[in-house]
Amino acid sequence: MITVENLKASAGEGREILSGVSFSLKGGESMALLGGNGAGKSTLFKVLLGLFPSSGGEADIFSIRLEKKNFPKIREAVGMVFQNPDEQLFNPNVLDDISFGPKSSGFKDAQARQMAREIAERLGIGHLLDRSPQSLSEGEKKLAAIAGVLVMNPKALFLDEPDASLDPRTRRQLADILNSITCPKIIATHDLAFAEKTCSIACLLKNGASIKTAGINELISESSLLAECGLA
Repeated sequence: MITVENLKASAGEGREILSGVSFSLKGGESMALLGGNGAGKSTLFKVLLGLFPSSGGEADIFSIRLEKKNFPKIREAVGMVFQNPDEQLFNPNVLDDISFGPKSSGFKDAQARQMAREIAERLGIGHLLDRSPQSLSEGEKKLAAIAGVLVMNPKALFLDEPDASLDPRTRRQLADILNSITCPKIIATHDLAFAEKTCSIACLLKNGASIKTAGINELISESSLLAECGLA
């Protein structure tokens, strides 16, 4: 369970970049975080992971209160997939990248590599393990980054624009993979079709505030509201 109540964040001279976000996500649900550029989607993820300070409101992530002393526990519980996979892929080959997390958590090299191979096969990228991340396509990089998060068996996933820069075939493949993952997911996107394929509920953001949370089909049918938020 993830609960967020009136969460706020400010930058430079008190300028609000989150002006009040509220939602609740139950176990197994996938929620689309919808909003145009600058709506606050990426900032919200950073605040929930303790990467950017909040200035008000509350959040509870699997009964862990959002406060400084709990940031390590929250980051252990939640896997974050950034919009730019190059921020997560930095080793000589994909196998080393995926096994990096388990090794850092104390698993022996052989066990960490076996864990990496298993999750890579699950995502259909086992054939990429010996490749340099820099030689991969954008879609392959996204899958490698997701594998590096899933190998740690997180309780929830945050994904920031995972479908950005993907061709239609790879976008469909990614949607199928995300639908096969049963833990709670928050998927930030401005692609309504992708959101509809991967999420059951949606939270609509505008100027750093949540203005409506509803079932995905209900929300995407409100064309005037979506247009107001730069999504239609």
